[in-house]
Amino acid sequence: MVGAVLKSHTEHAACLAALEDSVRPFTNAHAIAETFATLTGFYKVPTEAATELTLSLRDAVVVEALALADYETAIREARSRGVMGGGIYDSLHATFARRKNAVQIVTRNPSHFQHVAPDIEILTP
Repeated sequence: MVGAVLKSHTEHAACLAALEDSVRPFTNAHAIAETFATLTGFYKVPTEAATELTLSLRDAVVVEALALADYETAIREARSRGVMGGGIYDSLHATFARRKNAVQIVTRNPSHFQHVAPDIEILTP
């Protein structure tokens, strides 16, 4: 989502196209927070601009809150999936995707999902 909202991103066109798929994409609210964090942290986008860019995703993506059950499942499955540290966040995304019956996850970090979502097709924009 960062690449889709950040015009200066090297893969902006491909990321934007991934959001403009014929089927309306969806994500969880934690991904929105991660987008803001990446824009302001890694890309050093000023907070006001990052806020507008992040919240503009509401028009392109259906956003739903994670449920407590998503956290419980991701944590419960951590050992069997080899999840440690910050990998729990990718595991949460995969758990949410499974709950929503997603068949694909689109990410610029496919290696983050190899062991937490081996049952879901992982695509890069």
